[in-house]
Amino acid sequence: MVLKIIAFLLMIGTMGALEIDRIEMMQAVIQFILAGAVFIISEQADRIKSLKRRLGHD
Repeated sequence: MVLKIIAFLLMIGTMGALEIDRIEMMQAVIQFILAGAVFIISEQADRIKSLKRRLGHD
């Protein structure tokens, strides 16, 4: 859950920084890709935990 919040904040911060011209478009794209990767990793970790719980392998 913490990683999802970090990814969300990274996306919001990137949009704000881009809007006030603190970063360039290329850096914004890289940050969006990074945030997306963090979000996907977090989703996969949650899925693995739920599958382990379902199988009884706490």
